[in-house]
Formats: sequence, structure tokens, C-alpha cells
Amino acid sequence: MCNFFHLSALFAVLTLFSCSGSVPSAPVCRVSDELSAKLDVLLQNNPSVSTAAACLIKVNGKVLLIKHRLSNKLDFPGGGQGDNETLACTAHRETWEETGFNVEVSQYLTTTKSGLALFGCALEAGIDQLPDAFDAPPWAKVEVKRLVKVDPFSIDEKSMRFADELIPLRDGYTQFVINPN
Repeated sequence: MCNFFHLSALFAVLTLFSCSGSVPSAPVCRVSDELSAKLDVLLQNNPSVSTAAACLIKVNGKVLLIKHRLSNKLDFPGGGQGDNETLACTAHRETWEETGFNVEVSQYLTTTKSGLALFGCALEAGIDQLPDAFDAPPWAKVEVKRLVKVDPFSIDEKSMRFADELIPLRDGYTQFVINPN
């Protein structure tokens, strides 16, 4: 019954916004209390030139990635940092804009060689009930072709939009532990 409710709520939100091509306002940034307390120290001890952030979302042995419209390759839901925005909130906002999912940013994983800060993000919206490939929200279709759930160990670097992100994807996948409430 609970899964049905989560899935129904997900479809209701996606249906509500399907009539509009404009991006609805992003929900309030959700960062776990544990990460908030550690984030400043983590990022100070891992200096980088990060100006972009993304989410790694685990779903039943797979990860949720976007299929980029122009390259037709896989990528993390993520993007550039806004003014006065933390990297964790950048990951949250960009994931919302590209997937329509209101994740909770819960764990800093790594920063890629290109400067992308990668966060483990939790999602409890019945996504495990969705097929392995499904449409992005209408507002994301300028950039996102599809949302896909893939096994990070069954793809190669040619599948990725940025080939050097495959190893951080796999490392982040093994490092990210979803803590049940």
C-alpha cells in the first residue's frame, strides 16, 4: 500500500507539471543533517575548483542517469553552480530540473578530475517501480532525452557523455550506502 501511495504521488506530480514546458520552482534544498554538519570540513579538506555538482541515485542495484539529448550518451543529473549556492544544493536543484525528483543529498562521494562534485542522493518516490527507461519531465526535454536505470558495471566509457566519469560512477556506487530511516 505504501509503495502504491509513493508511486501515485510521483505520477500526480509529474502529471501536474506535464502541461507546462517551463521549469517549476525547485523545492527547498534537502541536505541530510549529517552531511550538513560534515560538508564544510569535507570540502575544505578536499580542495577543488568545483563549480558543478551532481547526484548519484541508487535504485535496486542500478543508478539513475540521464540520457543526454544532444550526445545520446549517459550522464549524471547535475550541472553548474548558481550564485550563493552550495555544491550540495546545486546537486539537488540540478537533479530536480533534469529528473523531476526531489532527492535528499546525503553523502559527499568524490570530485571528478573535471571538477564535478558527486553526491550520494536518496530518493523515496517509488522509482524502483518504474521501468529501466522512462521519459524526463517536459521541462527537462531540451537537455534530457530519457531517464535510465543502469548497472554501472555493465557499461563502458563510450556510453558516458564524459568518459572519465565512469570510474567515479563505479567508485561512488560502491561507496554510497543508503541508510534506511
